[in-house]
Amino acid sequence: TMMIAAVALAATITTPRSPASTRVPFALFDNRMLVRATLDGKGPFTMIVDTGTYTVVITPQVARRLGLVTLSGGSANGAGSNPVSVGSSHLDSLDLGALRFEDLHVDVLDLSLIQRTFGFPHLDGIIGYSVLRRLRVGIDMDSEHLTLSYGPLTIPKGAARFGFTINDEDIPQIAAAVDGIPGTFLIDTGDRSSLTLFRRFAQAHNFYERARVRDVITGVGIGGPIYSDVMRTNVSLFGTMIRSVVTRASRDRAGVFATGTQAANIGVGLLKRFNLI
Repeated sequence: TMMIAAVALAATITTPRSPASTRVPFALFDNRMLVRATLDGKGPFTMIVDTGTYTVVITPQVARRLGLVTLSGGSANGAGSNPVSVGSSHLDSLDLGALRFEDLHVDVLDLSLIQRTFGFPHLDGIIGYSVLRRLRVGIDMDSEHLTLSYGPLTIPKGAARFGFTINDEDIPQIAAAVDGIPGTFLIDTGDRSSLTLFRRFAQAHNFYERARVRDVITGVGIGGPIYSDVMRTNVSLFGTMIRSVVTRASRDRAGVFATGTQAANIGVGLLKRFNLI
């Protein structure tokens, strides 16, 4: 596993509470990082660590268990073409390892389709980038641990350093290339696949013509089935060329993969080849 140190070009760090850091084990299930968290002093609950989602998300079942008041939050789009209803609520506290985050807005979202489709034993919610961006975050894929710290993390000698930015949807993104074509790629730890080409980018660069498999279901998001063409590509990221990557080019008519202006989503299928800070 290669060591990568990503350096934010713009970031905000809040004042730390004691302690200033913690180490949290995660389990990779269906290429998603699952951690155990305590919400309002209850739990633990099983949560996906998802840099592709900004908010903290809990299921309606968790909201009822915690006795939360849930208001209508309208609808939202994610992976998959269908809009979904979202509720809005509030948590007094979220404990992750030894760190506590207080006074959090949460979205209330039904994740049962994803849980059933992929066979998650438990799936209670999502910890999004609104929590992670407060911290320095180390992702050790070798030992399956997260290090969360308000202070600097030790960067091993020989680690490659690359800048990243935060887009308008508050998702981290980097410069990368697929089959020699450069673009802006989102870092999405909630995406189980290796690489997802967004529809506009795939059309503009004729990736659909290269497909080995056409218009099949390649996953399920909050918006339902994800339809894609499937091919193999060579991906250049973090200064490394990774060859013959199974890649899907979105065929969705709506949702983030259809409307995104970036080139692609980098999922855990690729990210797990690296240790990241």
